[in-house]
Amino acid sequence: MRKPAPAVTCGMTRFRSRTRFDIRVGIGLLAVGGLAASCGGSHSAAGHSDGSTTTTNSQAAAVLGSYRAEQAAFEQALQEGNPNLSALDQTMTGAQLVSVRRTLVTDQVNGIVGRGSVQLYPKLASINANHAIVHDCLFSSLELVYASTGKPVPPVTPPEHDGVQATLVQVARGTWKVSDQHTTDGSCPAGY
Repeated sequence: MRKPAPAVTCGMTRFRSRTRFDIRVGIGLLAVGGLAASCGGSHSAAGHSDGSTTTTNSQAAAVLGSYRAEQAAFEQALQEGNPNLSALDQTMTGAQLVSVRRTLVTDQVNGIVGRGSVQLYPKLASINANHAIVHDCLFSSLELVYASTGKPVPPVTPPEHDGVQATLVQVARGTWKVSDQHTTDGSCPAGY
């Protein structure tokens, strides 16, 4: 299996060479965010307390929906070979956005796109004021291919589960963006 380049800690786990990210991508477009309330997270109607803040179901849904939207935006940009996709700006910020764009530009120059799918299983790990942590144990069959031939970019890795820890920041009331993401290839966070 390919390992991520040290400078790229932003994204897609199934792309572990210079074009491989530590980010897992979601299936579909921004519509996937609507599934956040029914998928992932285990918060009661009374809310979840992380020791410093009480989280309501609507806050959890907003954070998880933003994580899913970020994954979907990245998947769309990768499959289209489009580092300038506006959905990237809408779902990512800071170093995460810069690193993802840089990698997508490199892929574009080399004629590389993504194919396949990802299943997300996010859970809200914590939320405190304007910062939230999401854990995921996603399953990916996504791979990099050469757009002109459809042939996989070596080395090819088999489908696998990968652990993701995403940090989100609230950039405006109710608007969350992924600012940092780290992935553990081939294993999931405790509790999955």
